[in-house]
Amino acid sequence: MQGLFSYLYIMKKLLLALLVLTPLLGFSQYVKVSTHYDAEQTAKEIIKGKLGKYLGDVCDLTIEKKSGKIKTKYDASFDHVVYKVYSYFDKGATEYISRTNGGYTFTIAISNRRDDTKILNYCTFSVDAFTQKIKDVEITRGE
Repeated sequence: MQGLFSYLYIMKKLLLALLVLTPLLGFSQYVKVSTHYDAEQTAKEIIKGKLGKYLGDVCDLTIEKKSGKIKTKYDASFDHVVYKVYSYFDKGATEYISRTNGGYTFTIAISNRRDDTKILNYCTFSVDAFTQKIKDVEITRGE
């Protein structure tokens, strides 16, 4: 009889442990990520000169050169990315041109100051959903 009570006591503890741990295991697998990112506001801040506020410690920088070749620098430093982006912004007038405001990828166009129908460059920013920081900058040639 003593063996039966100890067996039931152990089973009761095991059942209680399973009931307590099951919700923890079930809910811990879901990570909440925002489905909306205010890209237009971020683009306006970047145009004003506050890229450092949204840039991560390191990010990838891709630049399309005049000869059509693409140069990529992985894990570029913070200062290098800021310098390159604003050196291209200084070539013309900048404007936010993405179609939707809620995306994690947005584009800023650099147009000719005298003729705004000619696009000199496109600057595309990709934002990491988890950290909400820019992880990739791509500068391509316009038309």
